[in-house]
Amino acid sequence: MLNVRLVPTLALLVFAPRGTPLEQATQAFQAGEYAKVLELAKANASDATDGPRLTYLAGEAELVLGAPSAAEAAFRAVLVKRPKAVPAQVGLARALIGLARFDEGEKAAAVALALDAKDAGARIAHGLALSNLGRADEAKQELAQALKADPKDPSCVRGFVEVLLRADDAPAAAEIAEGFVKARPQHPLGPFLLAWTLERDGEDAAAIEQYQHALELDPNFLDAHKNLAILAHTLSNSYQDKERVKLAFAHYERYFALGGKDPELRQTYDNLLSFKDQILGM
Repeated sequence: MLNVRLVPTLALLVFAPRGTPLEQATQAFQAGEYAKVLELAKANASDATDGPRLTYLAGEAELVLGAPSAAEAAFRAVLVKRPKAVPAQVGLARALIGLARFDEGEKAAAVALALDAKDAGARIAHGLALSNLGRADEAKQELAQALKADPKDPSCVRGFVEVLLRADDAPAAAEIAEGFVKARPQHPLGPFLLAWTLERDGEDAAAIEQYQHALELDPNFLDAHKNLAILAHTLSNSYQDKERVKLAFAHYERYFALGGKDPELRQTYDNLLSFKDQILGM
Protein backbone atom coordinates (compact mmCIF):
# COMPACT_ATOMS: atom_id res chain seq x y z
CA MET A 1 0.00 0.00 0.00
CA LEU A 2 2.82 2.34 0.79
CA ASN A 3 4.89 3.07 -2.26
CA VAL A 4 6.12 6.43 -1.15
CA ARG A 5 8.23 8.13 -3.76
CA LEU A 6 11.82 7.93 -2.60
CA VAL A 7 15.08 8.42 -4.44
CA PRO A 8 15.95 4.90 -5.60
CA THR A 9 19.14 3.13 -4.63
CA LEU A 10 21.82 4.90 -6.62
CA ALA A 11 24.40 2.13 -6.92
CA LEU A 12 23.35 1.53 -10.52
CA LEU A 13 22.99 5.22 -11.32
CA VAL A 14 26.29 6.84 -10.38
CA PHE A 15 28.59 8.69 -12.72
CA ALA A 16 25.94 9.55 -15.30
CA PRO A 17 27.26 12.39 -17.49
CA ARG A 18 25.10 15.47 -17.40
CA GLY A 19 22.32 15.49 -19.98
CA THR A 20 22.45 11.77 -20.74
CA PRO A 21 19.22 9.73 -20.88
CA LEU A 22 20.17 8.21 -17.53
CA GLU A 23 20.55 11.59 -15.88
CA GLN A 24 17.31 12.79 -17.47
CA ALA A 25 15.50 9.68 -16.22
CA THR A 26 16.91 10.09 -12.71
CA GLN A 27 15.80 13.71 -12.59
CA ALA A 28 12.37 12.74 -13.96
CA PHE A 29 12.00 10.08 -11.27
CA GLN A 30 12.87 12.55 -8.54
CA ALA A 31 10.29 14.98 -9.98
CA GLY A 32 7.58 12.32 -10.10
CA GLU A 33 7.53 12.23 -13.92
CA TYR A 34 7.27 8.47 -14.18
CA ALA A 35 5.97 8.27 -17.75
CA LYS A 36 9.11 10.10 -18.87
CA VAL A 37 11.25 7.61 -16.95
CA LEU A 38 9.58 4.70 -18.71
CA GLU A 39 9.90 6.37 -22.14
CA LEU A 40 13.61 7.04 -21.66
CA ALA A 41 14.21 3.51 -20.41
CA LYS A 42 12.40 1.96 -23.36
CA ALA A 43 14.16 4.17 -25.91
CA ASN A 44 17.62 3.41 -24.52
CA ALA A 45 17.26 -0.19 -23.36
CA SER A 46 19.93 -1.39 -25.81
CA ASP A 47 22.56 1.02 -24.52
CA ALA A 48 25.40 -1.23 -23.37
CA THR A 49 26.47 1.06 -20.53
CA ASP A 50 23.32 2.71 -19.26
CA GLY A 51 20.64 0.30 -20.48
CA PRO A 52 20.63 -1.83 -17.30
CA ARG A 53 20.60 1.27 -15.12
CA LEU A 54 17.68 2.73 -17.04
CA THR A 55 15.82 -0.58 -16.85
CA TYR A 56 16.42 -0.62 -13.09
CA LEU A 57 15.04 2.90 -12.80
CA ALA A 58 12.02 1.86 -14.88
CA GLY A 59 11.42 -0.93 -12.39
CA GLU A 60 11.48 1.58 -9.54
CA ALA A 61 9.01 3.77 -11.41
CA GLU A 62 6.69 0.83 -12.04
CA LEU A 63 6.71 0.05 -8.30
CA VAL A 64 5.67 3.59 -7.46
CA LEU A 65 2.98 3.52 -10.14
CA GLY A 66 1.46 0.35 -8.69
CA ALA A 67 2.57 -2.08 -11.40
CA PRO A 68 4.61 -4.76 -9.59
CA SER A 69 4.41 -7.24 -12.49
CA ALA A 70 6.10 -4.77 -14.83
CA ALA A 71 8.59 -3.96 -12.08
CA GLU A 72 9.41 -7.65 -11.65
CA ALA A 73 10.12 -7.97 -15.36
CA ALA A 74 12.37 -4.92 -15.33
CA PHE A 75 14.42 -6.05 -12.34
CA ARG A 76 14.79 -9.58 -13.73
CA ALA A 77 16.04 -8.10 -17.00
CA VAL A 78 18.72 -6.20 -15.09
CA LEU A 79 19.73 -9.30 -13.14
CA VAL A 80 20.20 -11.28 -16.36
CA LYS A 81 22.97 -8.85 -17.29
CA ARG A 82 24.16 -8.03 -13.78
CA PRO A 83 23.35 -10.98 -11.53
CA LYS A 84 25.11 -9.46 -8.51
CA ALA A 85 23.40 -6.06 -8.72
CA VAL A 86 22.07 -5.65 -5.20
CA PRO A 87 19.65 -2.77 -5.98
CA ALA A 88 17.97 -4.84 -8.71
CA GLN A 89 17.80 -7.86 -6.39
CA VAL A 90 16.18 -5.67 -3.72
CA GLY A 91 13.79 -4.27 -6.31
CA LEU A 92 12.84 -7.80 -7.33
CA ALA A 93 12.09 -8.66 -3.71
CA ARG A 94 9.88 -5.59 -3.35
CA ALA A 95 8.06 -6.39 -6.61
CA LEU A 96 7.37 -9.95 -5.44
CA ILE A 97 6.04 -8.60 -2.14
CA GLY A 98 3.81 -6.25 -4.12
CA LEU A 99 2.48 -9.29 -5.98
CA ALA A 100 1.75 -11.05 -2.65
CA ARG A 101 4.36 -13.69 -3.47
CA PHE A 102 5.84 -13.32 -0.02
CA ASP A 103 7.88 -16.53 0.14
CA GLU A 104 9.60 -15.61 -3.12
CA GLY A 105 10.08 -12.06 -1.91
CA GLU A 106 11.74 -13.26 1.30
CA LYS A 107 14.11 -15.48 -0.68
CA ALA A 108 14.97 -12.67 -3.10
CA ALA A 109 15.70 -10.33 -0.20
CA ALA A 110 17.84 -13.01 1.45
CA VAL A 111 19.89 -13.26 -1.75
CA ALA A 112 20.41 -9.48 -1.65
CA LEU A 113 21.56 -9.71 1.97
CA ALA A 114 23.96 -12.51 1.07
CA LEU A 115 25.45 -10.23 -1.58
CA ASP A 116 25.70 -7.28 0.80
CA ALA A 117 24.81 -7.78 4.45
CA LYS A 118 25.09 -4.03 5.09
CA ASP A 119 22.60 -2.97 2.41
CA ALA A 120 19.70 -1.19 4.14
CA GLY A 121 17.32 -1.73 1.24
CA ALA A 122 17.88 -5.48 1.38
CA ARG A 123 17.24 -5.55 5.12
CA ILE A 124 14.06 -3.47 4.74
CA ALA A 125 12.74 -5.71 1.96
CA HIS A 126 13.56 -8.80 4.02
CA GLY A 127 11.71 -7.36 7.01
CA LEU A 128 8.67 -6.50 4.92
CA ALA A 129 8.56 -10.01 3.48
CA LEU A 130 8.83 -11.53 6.95
CA SER A 131 6.08 -9.23 8.18
CA ASN A 132 3.74 -10.37 5.41
CA LEU A 133 4.57 -13.97 6.27
CA GLY A 134 3.39 -13.40 9.85
CA ARG A 135 6.88 -13.39 11.34
CA ALA A 136 6.39 -10.08 13.13
CA ASP A 137 9.19 -10.30 15.70
CA GLU A 138 11.82 -11.11 13.07
CA ALA A 139 10.48 -8.33 10.86
CA LYS A 140 10.71 -5.78 13.67
CA GLN A 141 14.30 -6.81 14.36
CA GLU A 142 15.24 -6.32 10.71
CA LEU A 143 13.64 -2.90 10.49
CA ALA A 144 14.98 -1.79 13.87
CA GLN A 145 18.48 -2.67 12.70
CA ALA A 146 18.00 -0.76 9.44
CA LEU A 147 16.58 2.27 11.23
CA LYS A 148 19.36 2.29 13.83
CA ALA A 149 21.88 2.63 11.02
CA ASP A 150 20.11 5.71 9.64
CA PRO A 151 17.19 7.11 11.71
CA LYS A 152 16.45 9.78 9.08
CA ASP A 153 16.27 7.42 6.09
CA PRO A 154 12.71 7.65 4.66
CA SER A 155 12.73 4.08 3.35
CA CYS A 156 13.70 2.71 6.78
CA VAL A 157 11.02 4.77 8.50
CA ARG A 158 8.39 3.77 5.99
CA GLY A 159 9.24 0.10 6.33
CA PHE A 160 9.26 0.16 10.11
CA VAL A 161 5.88 1.92 10.30
CA GLU A 162 4.41 -0.60 7.87
CA VAL A 163 5.74 -3.54 9.88
CA LEU A 164 4.49 -2.08 13.18
CA LEU A 165 1.02 -1.39 11.81
CA ARG A 166 0.77 -4.88 10.40
CA ALA A 167 1.67 -6.14 13.88
CA ASP A 168 -1.16 -3.98 15.33
CA ASP A 169 1.30 -1.78 17.21
CA ALA A 170 -0.16 1.57 16.18
CA PRO A 171 1.33 3.53 19.14
CA ALA A 172 4.87 2.47 18.23
CA ALA A 173 4.18 3.24 14.56
CA ALA A 174 2.92 6.72 15.49
CA GLU A 175 6.01 7.32 17.61
CA ILE A 176 8.29 6.47 14.68
CA ALA A 177 6.27 8.71 12.34
CA GLU A 178 6.30 11.60 14.81
CA GLY A 179 10.05 11.27 15.26
CA PHE A 180 10.56 11.49 11.52
CA VAL A 181 8.37 14.60 11.31
CA LYS A 182 10.55 16.27 13.93
CA ALA A 183 13.76 15.20 12.22
CA ARG A 184 12.65 16.14 8.68
CA PRO A 185 9.67 18.50 8.91
CA GLN A 186 9.66 19.34 5.19
CA HIS A 187 9.61 15.75 3.98
CA PRO A 188 6.14 14.63 2.78
CA LEU A 189 6.57 11.13 4.16
CA GLY A 190 6.16 12.36 7.75
CA PRO A 191 2.59 13.64 7.51
CA PHE A 192 1.73 10.75 5.19
CA LEU A 193 2.73 8.21 7.83
CA LEU A 194 0.98 10.20 10.53
CA ALA A 195 -2.16 10.07 8.40
CA TRP A 196 -1.75 6.33 8.02
CA THR A 197 -1.53 5.82 11.79
CA LEU A 198 -4.42 8.22 12.44
CA GLU A 199 -6.54 6.39 9.90
CA ARG A 200 -5.78 3.11 11.64
CA ASP A 201 -6.99 4.66 14.92
CA GLY A 202 -10.23 5.91 13.35
CA GLU A 203 -9.23 9.58 13.55
CA ASP A 204 -10.39 10.18 9.99
CA ALA A 205 -10.66 13.97 9.94
CA ALA A 206 -7.14 14.33 11.30
CA ALA A 207 -5.91 11.74 8.79
CA ILE A 208 -7.38 13.74 5.91
CA GLU A 209 -5.59 16.85 7.15
CA GLN A 210 -2.27 15.03 7.29
CA TYR A 211 -2.69 13.55 3.80
CA GLN A 212 -3.43 17.04 2.53
CA HIS A 213 -0.34 18.38 4.30
CA ALA A 214 1.76 15.70 2.64
CA LEU A 215 0.40 16.85 -0.72
CA GLU A 216 1.23 20.45 0.09
CA LEU A 217 4.84 19.32 0.50
CA ASP A 218 4.74 17.13 -2.63
CA PRO A 219 1.79 17.61 -5.02
CA ASN A 220 2.89 14.55 -7.02
CA PHE A 221 2.82 12.16 -4.06
CA LEU A 222 0.94 9.28 -5.67
CA ASP A 223 0.10 7.29 -2.58
CA ALA A 224 -1.17 10.35 -0.75
CA HIS A 225 -3.64 10.97 -3.60
CA LYS A 226 -4.56 7.29 -3.58
CA ASN A 227 -5.09 6.97 0.15
CA LEU A 228 -6.97 10.25 0.40
CA ALA A 229 -9.29 9.24 -2.45
CA ILE A 230 -10.04 5.90 -0.79
CA LEU A 231 -10.56 7.45 2.64
CA ALA A 232 -12.86 10.22 1.38
CA HIS A 233 -14.80 7.67 -0.67
CA THR A 234 -15.19 5.40 2.37
CA LEU A 235 -16.34 8.30 4.56
CA SER A 236 -18.88 9.62 2.07
CA ASN A 237 -21.73 7.80 3.84
CA SER A 238 -22.96 6.00 0.73
CA TYR A 239 -22.35 9.17 -1.30
CA GLN A 240 -24.56 11.31 0.95
CA ASP A 241 -21.66 13.59 1.93
CA LYS A 242 -21.15 15.46 -1.33
CA GLU A 243 -18.00 17.26 -0.18
CA ARG A 244 -16.31 13.97 0.63
CA VAL A 245 -17.42 12.59 -2.72
CA LYS A 246 -15.92 15.59 -4.49
CA LEU A 247 -12.71 15.17 -2.53
CA ALA A 248 -12.55 11.51 -3.52
CA PHE A 249 -13.08 12.29 -7.20
CA ALA A 250 -10.41 15.02 -7.15
CA HIS A 251 -7.76 12.68 -5.80
CA TYR A 252 -8.75 9.70 -7.91
CA GLU A 253 -8.39 11.96 -10.94
CA ARG A 254 -5.01 13.28 -9.84
CA TYR A 255 -3.70 9.80 -9.07
CA PHE A 256 -4.46 8.56 -12.58
CA ALA A 257 -3.34 11.80 -14.21
CA LEU A 258 0.07 11.22 -12.61
CA GLY A 259 0.18 7.74 -14.16
CA GLY A 260 -1.06 5.57 -11.28
CA LYS A 261 -1.76 2.00 -12.41
CA ASP A 262 -3.41 0.29 -9.44
CA PRO A 263 -5.93 -2.02 -11.19
CA GLU A 264 -8.37 -2.27 -8.27
CA LEU A 265 -8.42 1.49 -7.88
CA ARG A 266 -8.96 1.86 -11.62
CA GLN A 267 -12.00 -0.40 -11.47
CA THR A 268 -13.41 1.48 -8.49
CA TYR A 269 -12.90 4.81 -10.18
CA ASP A 270 -14.41 3.67 -13.48
CA ASN A 271 -17.48 2.42 -11.63
CA LEU A 272 -17.83 5.78 -9.90
CA LEU A 273 -17.45 7.66 -13.15
CA SER A 274 -20.32 5.72 -14.66
CA PHE A 275 -22.77 7.41 -12.29
CA LYS A 276 -20.85 10.51 -11.23
CA ASP A 277 -23.63 12.90 -12.23
CA GLN A 278 -26.18 10.88 -10.30
CA ILE A 279 -23.99 10.80 -7.20
CA LEU A 280 -23.35 14.53 -7.22
CA GLY A 281 -26.88 15.44 -8.20
CA MET A 282 -25.88 17.17 -11.42
